[in-house]
Amino acid sequence: MQRHERLLNEAEWRRCTGASKTDVEALIYWMESYAHIQHPEQGSILIPLRAAQREILYTWIDQRYSIVLKARQIGWSTLASLYALWLSFFHSDQMIIMLSKGEREAESLLSKATYAYDRLPDWQKRRGPRRLTKNLKKLAFDNASQILSMPSKEDPGRSSTASLVFVDEWAFLDNPEEAWASIEPISDVGGRVIGLSTANGSGDFFHNFWLRAEQGLSDFKHMFYPWSANSDRDDEWYASKARNMPGWQLAQEYPRNPDEAFIKSGNPVFDTDALLAINTIEPTLGWLEFRNHQVRQATLRTDTPGPFEYWVLPEHGHGYVIGADVAEGLEYGDFSSAHVIDVRTNAVVASWHGHVDPDVFGEILAAIGFKWNTALIGVEVNNHGLTTCKALQRVNYPRLYYRKTLDERQEKWLSKVGWATTMKSKPLMIDDLVRMMRENEMILPCARTISEMRTFVRDDRGKMHGSPHDDRVISLAIANQMCQYQRTPDATSDEANEYWTLDWFRGLLKEADTKPRLGEHNVRTSR
Repeated sequence: MQRHERLLNEAEWRRCTGASKTDVEALIYWMESYAHIQHPEQGSILIPLRAAQREILYTWIDQRYSIVLKARQIGWSTLASLYALWLSFFHSDQMIIMLSKGEREAESLLSKATYAYDRLPDWQKRRGPRRLTKNLKKLAFDNASQILSMPSKEDPGRSSTASLVFVDEWAFLDNPEEAWASIEPISDVGGRVIGLSTANGSGDFFHNFWLRAEQGLSDFKHMFYPWSANSDRDDEWYASKARNMPGWQLAQEYPRNPDEAFIKSGNPVFDTDALLAINTIEPTLGWLEFRNHQVRQATLRTDTPGPFEYWVLPEHGHGYVIGADVAEGLEYGDFSSAHVIDVRTNAVVASWHGHVDPDVFGEILAAIGFKWNTALIGVEVNNHGLTTCKALQRVNYPRLYYRKTLDERQEKWLSKVGWATTMKSKPLMIDDLVRMMRENEMILPCARTISEMRTFVRDDRGKMHGSPHDDRVISLAIANQMCQYQRTPDATSDEANEYWTLDWFRGLLKEADTKPRLGEHNVRTSR
């Protein structure tokens, strides 16, 4: 009887081991027959593999690199921990590294594998390799296989022979770029990499990594699993979650599609559903040609694509405004951006977007402005914007936006060129643009601008920013503000009365000449 039992156990062992470490049928059989998990209500149970979990196991073993975007609480981290245990327990010389956000997460991840090992049948423990360690971050066996679970801040690059690297909640790591820099050399020598995460907004490292895989620009196989990947959940369950969670959090925890996961989870400022419903129109692409700063004679060229795009050419009798966001001009930096709005129809009719030096951008804006019926131009003067404004003044552009600012020392109002985006003005101009889009008061045919608006988010501190870029959003918001000033003479004053300029000093001298000098009326008498 004992001999018969030993033979049965040996046959069972071989069935669990499989023909190789890539035998997914052996892995699935072992999980369903011997791998216990801790259920919050039922206690210790064998893992009930669902169809989606079987599918992902096939992909993990078949693909060397994989990246998974998922909903919360569908058992993927547990599944990965059990896969790591099977690989190390049944196959020798396996170095498996699991990376998590912090110490607590790393310990929790390894505990899932340890929990399953502790509940293996005694005969399997006797037949398998002997366990060498018993701590919270390492599970090692005497077959030269081990699982290391560590925070992402620890450099796994020293373990250059790793056969598998598993990155849990990649989007929430404090250092996702550094983590990948450590992992990449490991994958170069034959190791497998599994990246797994819920979304944490758009524009971050994980999102960009996912997009590259989705577009076929990397060797990673991309997979998405929505809230319904857990077959225990139905529409009523989802409706209950929707009633009790903010929209952005619902999208992050329980997304229905990748777009919702990345964009809505970032707490977007604009209504993303409304933006997706907008019918966009392909623009005519081109560029403005002029020589020797002769911006009035600029020619609109469309024979080759360029950074300028338009939907409607200027119409006689229509007034136009331009809002501009200025970047430094570096090839790999932020972009300079401009939008042209028809004040009569509230439609975006043209835009410019690209890398260019701030002074050259000023001439380009002037050329666009002259072409569109001498449009009012409002340039954001933060950072390099003042250089752009000076370039507009040098070519004698007649309609620049000037803001009124109070000089408390002189106790008078000064007129300064350009739009200043401040902690006070930015929320106001963005809120106004949100209202315009919500109430369908603006016609926006530009797909690229809408794409940036969808990833324009409000962070935990209440600050608004793009993810990763927001130059189109800012220039459109400024152009929208310019519509209020299009017919206001004070806002388009061409007086160069800027604080601390030569003209400002000349004004002080003139003012001083009109004041009586000390002792001017004194009369000297002789004795």
